[in-house]
Amino acid sequence: MKRVKQLTMIWIAGGLLTLMCSTAMAASRTEINSVSLEVESEIEAGDSSSNVDVYSDSGRYSVSDVEVTNEPKDEWDDNDKPKLKVTVDAEDDYYFPSGFSKSDVDLSGADGRVTSVTRKSSTLFVYITLDSLEGSSDRDLDVYELEWDESSGIANWEDDGDARKYEVRLYRNDNSVTSVITTSDTSYDFSKYITRSGDYMFKVRGVYSSSDKGSWEESDTWYVSSEDADEINTGHSGYGSYDSEGNNYSGAWLRDNVGWWYCNADKSYTVNNWQLIDGQWYFFNAAGYMVTGWIPWNGVWYYCGDDGAMYHNTTTPDGYYVGSDGGWMQ
Repeated sequence: MKRVKQLTMIWIAGGLLTLMCSTAMAASRTEINSVSLEVESEIEAGDSSSNVDVYSDSGRYSVSDVEVTNEPKDEWDDNDKPKLKVTVDAEDDYYFPSGFSKSDVDLSGADGRVTSVTRKSSTLFVYITLDSLEGSSDRDLDVYELEWDESSGIANWEDDGDARKYEVRLYRNDNSVTSVITTSDTSYDFSKYITRSGDYMFKVRGVYSSSDKGSWEESDTWYVSSEDADEINTGHSGYGSYDSEGNNYSGAWLRDNVGWWYCNADKSYTVNNWQLIDGQWYFFNAAGYMVTGWIPWNGVWYYCGDDGAMYHNTTTPDGYYVGSDGGWMQ
């Protein structure tokens, strides 16, 4: 019993000594009750750069790391809000108290707000969301001189050079024939879609980024008879990408009595897989023919319209929404 009492007294004494040492250590350091940070951001809509610097002129703490946590895969769009994780380290004689909150952080420079802070020992993590990005309003995305090549069904247009790509869509008798198609050329071959008589018209607009697009422009109406449609649709060598001279420099779409298939420039063709053609995804079955409707692929359902192009960021004709990658959002 006496031995137990002695051990108990030793443990109590040790605990008191630890507490006294901790208290003395805290007393020897100074609390940091506020942090001031200056943010300099070079992030702009339409740019892929994520250059951000965060500074502090305090002698009590310093910025050791800045991370942009929501970098885009391609480029920043209008209304994007860059998010930062800023690591702040206390100097040796200072510490961040347990009650330190986001209201204790003051920002200057780039506009934004502190969304949260977390503390770990002498390190403070500050989470900042910058204000929405605004794109340039002086880009010229106008398109003009929209014309048909009535012998081939190729649509042509001109622009002033600011557009990175174009969105086009074909109409017959004021009804859409295709979904919106994206191309990087100033022409598109619609011969595949000219299958019957009617008044054909196409629309096109310039695109700089997903949130910076020009206005839709309409071509003149072109009347196509049944005979002309048959000649254009079946007599043309195919359709694919064309240069300014109208020369086909990629593969070509071909059709037989079974359906449509795509012949690549090297005479090969895709089977049981997807292929990106003129900015659109198409699926080809085991025999190499283009597939329409719902397609199961790697556990995800995708939808291809009557023109074969995969839907994305829209609702399918039967009422299901598909996301940016084309997958059905269940």
